[in-house]
Amino acid sequence: MQVQLKPGVRLTVVPVSQFKNTQISVHFLEKATQEQTSYRSLLANILETSSQKFPNQRLVSEELSNLYGAGFGTSIMRKQQIHDVTFSLAIANDHYLNTQGALLTQGLAFLKEMIFKPLLDQQQFDSATFKRQQANLVTYIQALADDKQTYAALKLQQLYFDQNEVQKIPAFGEADTIAQIKNRDLLAYYQQMLATDAVEIFVVGQVTLAEVQAQLSHWPLAARAIEKIDIKKVQHDQRVMRVQTETQPVVQAKLNLAYDFPTDFRNAAYYAGITFNALFGGSPLSKLFLNVREKASLAYYASSNIDVFNGLMVVQTGINTADKARVLKIIEQQLTDIERGEFTDENVAQIKAGLVSNYIASLDTERTYTARALTNNLVKSAVTADQWINAIQKVTREEIMAVAKKVRLQAVYFLSAEGEENA
Repeated sequence: MQVQLKPGVRLTVVPVSQFKNTQISVHFLEKATQEQTSYRSLLANILETSSQKFPNQRLVSEELSNLYGAGFGTSIMRKQQIHDVTFSLAIANDHYLNTQGALLTQGLAFLKEMIFKPLLDQQQFDSATFKRQQANLVTYIQALADDKQTYAALKLQQLYFDQNEVQKIPAFGEADTIAQIKNRDLLAYYQQMLATDAVEIFVVGQVTLAEVQAQLSHWPLAARAIEKIDIKKVQHDQRVMRVQTETQPVVQAKLNLAYDFPTDFRNAAYYAGITFNALFGGSPLSKLFLNVREKASLAYYASSNIDVFNGLMVVQTGINTADKARVLKIIEQQLTDIERGEFTDENVAQIKAGLVSNYIASLDTERTYTARALTNNLVKSAVTADQWINAIQKVTREEIMAVAKKVRLQAVYFLSAEGEENA
């Protein structure tokens, strides 16, 4: 059930009775720029930890305890160019506590406080809070370089999206930019975000649209004239393949590959693309896992995953530096085998069974309902669980082969052990 509270502000209520919690999430959406991505990341950290009524994390935690152990947090994500700052609250369902709607009211009041009443001092964020969260976020991002699997993934992202200034940086921004943000500038941006971002509010649980709408009518969200926020069809332009090798004192080399992938979200090849990925490298029954890791013993790990919003497939492997050429060859062979139909119907049936099982299991959380509802709004279509499962079951081997033929390697990032540059 949906209603537009104000122009640019939409409420979606998903009334389900199987959960003991009610999940509330408030999403601020905009078409991000490179600089604003870092601003939004720092904002999310600051707004999670304090407010005027709860000026420190201890008092925030105490209030959550008063709300029967509610869970609260902020998060950031990006779908294509759309950057999402989310405030989430999970509270116990009033029906199980016999509180007659009081807990939902208190929870929404807490969210309103955390979003709209930040801790301020002299027309800027509280100085101590700002400095602490800025330093923490910079330290966190810089520390990611020590996790070589994450480091390699971010370097491949930068390489693949070389011509896209937003997509080539992570959704949490850049340490150098965050370190340079001024307190007053961040407050000005926060006020801009509240006034101009598209707002999507989701409530999942044993609630009604009327009771939620009545309480949100008191929130200070004005009408906003916004540019259309939705997911666009991916355009795969012809590009030169990019290759980068970097040497560091690592024990385990990282070989990551990025491919143009021929599916957008819910286009004609969407379900075949999901099935192809699970067969190629996205499951324990995949060709990469069985043939690269298990049979050939050429990788500590080898897997693939797809980003259907950007039409991208990524292969990640951890290998010995000297095995690079062999691993590249065997990965290419797995793709060729699928193109030629060299896989059994039994294998596909097992792959589909795994996909359906994982999908059904994912429906056991309130957060999944929220994520699906947001995606439905952004792509302007809705798919029920039964429709999704039926579509997976109907995928043919010919459709899987057709996807494989359109997969195109576009970027290779290799993090090599020092002294092995030419491996």
